[in-house]
Amino acid sequence: MGVQLRLFYDQYLSGKPSKGGAEPDAGFGHSGSYDFFAQADLDALVGWRGATMLLHVKGQYDRSVNGEVGALSAPIDDADFDEPIYVDELWLQQTAWSGRLRLRLGFAEQQTIFDRNAYANSEDRQFLTTFLDNNAVVPLPNGLGASLIVAPTSWVEVAIGLADADNEPREVGIDTAFDGWSSLTGYVEAAFEGPWTEQGLPGRYRVGVFVDGRAQPDFRTGSRDRGHVGAWLSFDQRVLASGSGFGELGVFARAGYADPDVGRVTGFWSVVFESTGLLPGRGEDVLGFGVYQTIGSPAYRDAVDPDFRRETGLELYYAVRALGWLVLTPDLQLIVDPDATGAQPDVWVGTLRMRVTF
Repeated sequence: MGVQLRLFYDQYLSGKPSKGGAEPDAGFGHSGSYDFFAQADLDALVGWRGATMLLHVKGQYDRSVNGEVGALSAPIDDADFDEPIYVDELWLQQTAWSGRLRLRLGFAEQQTIFDRNAYANSEDRQFLTTFLDNNAVVPLPNGLGASLIVAPTSWVEVAIGLADADNEPREVGIDTAFDGWSSLTGYVEAAFEGPWTEQGLPGRYRVGVFVDGRAQPDFRTGSRDRGHVGAWLSFDQRVLASGSGFGELGVFARAGYADPDVGRVTGFWSVVFESTGLLPGRGEDVLGFGVYQTIGSPAYRDAVDPDFRRETGLELYYAVRALGWLVLTPDLQLIVDPDATGAQPDVWVGTLRMRVTF
């Protein structure tokens, strides 16, 4: 009938040892979230050719160790607040030109449109920590917006978008999305197909710029203004195919830069490796390892905190497909200099994630 329904549940059990992070005592926590997707092919339903609508409903609760860790990057990215049900996405997409042009309008997650990648783009399935899921300096709000993606050739794709910069979490944002162009965050990204795709080693190479529509205080002058520019680079590349005898291996890296006069974190980089089917007889298991580092703004150091420098995080996980509908993922993180001020000891965080597909 043209309707696809999907339901997932994720449960996280986490702990940190004593003498690490923001709290000196050992900490244990748990959190959970569900995601329900209803996607409609409007051509099959009502004859609207090339149109698709998506509704993404979500709920979550947070009893995690994020606050006790006290890092810039939340170790459990999906543990933010308590909300039993809310709309995370509701958008309409129109395709044309044999699928080479896609226009999306509505309430959207910008991380599903810009700076996407194959190996570090989902806290539900891949890395847990925020800064391996997203670029630390690129604003990616959830809210009303519009995006246009054009693929003029088979090897290049250009994405252009606008998003409400002032939208509050879980609010529709009608009053903030239409209060002027200056309060919109704009994006332009070009993505290029890797040179080894035809040899069975797909890859994507991206470069993007953004204009941040949030009103932010200038560390040097104290004034608040909008329109600060930043940029990002990223790529994901498969380097070993599944028939190599060592499993399928992919590598991903990203970097970002934001205006140092308004952002505490002005530079960022991360590197990720992901291997699928590394162990004999475990073709669907996934091993992932990633490293990120934030780089503090010199203007922030001069004006606010002279000790604010770098936070570095390492994460290792192994996702075991225990059943067709169940994936269990032991995960270990080390955060060096959490909060980037030197005031908190390095901290280890261990997590067991359970993902159920209904």
